[in-house]
Amino acid sequence: MITHLRGKLIEKNQSSLIIDCNGVGYSLHISSYTYSSLSEEEGKEISIYTYLFIKENQHVLYGFFERIERKIFSHLISVNGIGPSSAITILSSLTPHEIEESISREDIEVFNHVKGIGRKTAQRIIIELKDKISIIPSNIPKKVKNVNFFDKTPTFIKKEALSALIVLGFSPKESKKVLEEILDKNPEFTVENLIKESLKKL
Repeated sequence: MITHLRGKLIEKNQSSLIIDCNGVGYSLHISSYTYSSLSEEEGKEISIYTYLFIKENQHVLYGFFERIERKIFSHLISVNGIGPSSAITILSSLTPHEIEESISREDIEVFNHVKGIGRKTAQRIIIELKDKISIIPSNIPKKVKNVNFFDKTPTFIKKEALSALIVLGFSPKESKKVLEEILDKNPEFTVENLIKESLKKL
């Protein structure tokens, strides 16, 4: 299973991208969410999470900017009647957090407004996924709700918190300094705790 790729971005558009990894070009299908989240220009190195969809003679690689998006994609294609194309359409219409919130609230209308998703399919999404989707705490600023709060690796926690603070407009240098100070005193902090504490000091 190919879980992620790191290489040079050769081409990028709204629905796909090509990455050169040591001379091998990989074509990945992506959502509009991933497209808009990737700020790197062509020719720059990127790292992207992947999902290899295999069905009979079909092998299709999908790319995701964040692990949470890949996780939701995996959940969506487990729903009866939802294939990879429909899952990508949903992820292009709604952010990962909006999908989680809509499932939690059992809001059928949100999914019903996605192109190609009828009311019955929307109902199946909610029924089949409401016990699988974990909702990110609501007291975290909206811009950082797509951060994966469940990885416990210190390096990952610091990296995710730093990315979130930069998205919120804080200086990378100052944010990094504050994060290191907090982690030195509180090494057990999760990403959520780290972001909340950092916001008090920045």
